[in-house]
Amino acid sequence: MNRALAVLMLAAMILSVGCGNQAQDAAKDAQQKVEQSADATKDAANKAAEDAANKAEDMKSDAAAKVDEAKNASNQAADDVAKKAEDMKSNAAAKVDEMATDMTSMMNERVIALNGLMPGASVEDVQAMFGEATKVEGNEMTFADGLKVVLDGANKVKSISTIVDAFETPEGMYVGASEYSLNDNCGPADSVRKIANGAEYEYNSGDKKSIVVYKAENGIITEITCTLK
Repeated sequence: MNRALAVLMLAAMILSVGCGNQAQDAAKDAQQKVEQSADATKDAANKAAEDAANKAEDMKSDAAAKVDEAKNASNQAADDVAKKAEDMKSNAAAKVDEMATDMTSMMNERVIALNGLMPGASVEDVQAMFGEATKVEGNEMTFADGLKVVLDGANKVKSISTIVDAFETPEGMYVGASEYSLNDNCGPADSVRKIANGAEYEYNSGDKKSIVVYKAENGIITEITCTLK
């Protein structure tokens, strides 16, 4: 009996040792799996952090590129505005020069006349253009349409005048026109004399041999006179 008990005790010891080894192996496996899971989690976290850093860097680069693009666009717009302003300035200066040239040319080439009749023309020229005078008083002739012609001692036209709208100067001015259209059509007057209710504007011919005087009252041209100097 004692021998049987000893055998049982030995078997129990062997079984206990076997179970302990299995437990140790199971613990080692569990620890290894935990470590593997931790490593995998760490690797995933590192990968996510790296991806996030790369994405942030890409976004930073894109933002910097957009800022540069906006800056370049702004600079280009400023350059375009400056160029446009410079072009407008140049065009305005050229226009002023052109107007000054035209005005000088007009002044140098100005012809003094009413409906084509110029001071210095002969009495025959007057009659050919307007027919016979309806009234003659000394050297003054009056024609049907309201034109008055004064002759000099050589029967040449000394002055031509009208107070009606049937006659025009070469610039298109006529009795009844606005006083303020003179500057637009004829340029600045060579002289201006103040009169009651208005002014008289005098312009020289291009050759300085004759003048035209526009009498303006209350803003309206009321008389035009062309005269030899």
